Amino acid sequence: MKVQLRGVHLGLTDNLKQYVDTHLVAHIERFAEDEASEIEIALVDINGPKGGVDKECRVTVRMPGLESIHVTETSETLFQAIDATRDRLEKAIKRAVERRRQGMGNSGMPFDLNADATNY
Repeated sequence: MKVQLRGVHLGLTDNLKQYVDTHLVAHIERFAEDEASEIEIALVDINGPKGGVDKECRVTVRMPGLESIHVTETSETLFQAIDATRDRLEKAIKRAVERRRQGMGNSGMPFDLNADATNY
């Protein structure tokens, strides 16, 4: 999987990079093990050094056979935003994979196409 990590209005420390790798990327890699999959991560400090609930984690995951999945979470710290994003992203990926499995018949064709083929 290709991983792109960038910081917007903040510097990416080694500690932050390691946290993203172990708490976010490692959890998503089990769903997208192939090289065609991509994950784009943007860590954002919306208000700059003013503080407040302004740390944001934006993630877009692209996997072959599925639509892009985008999740954004905002929190007081980047670590909280990363954890919340991970939780929502895991659920979204599981839902997308399950929908894809339910929509496919045994022949590998989408379920509705497979049903239409048997009527002819």
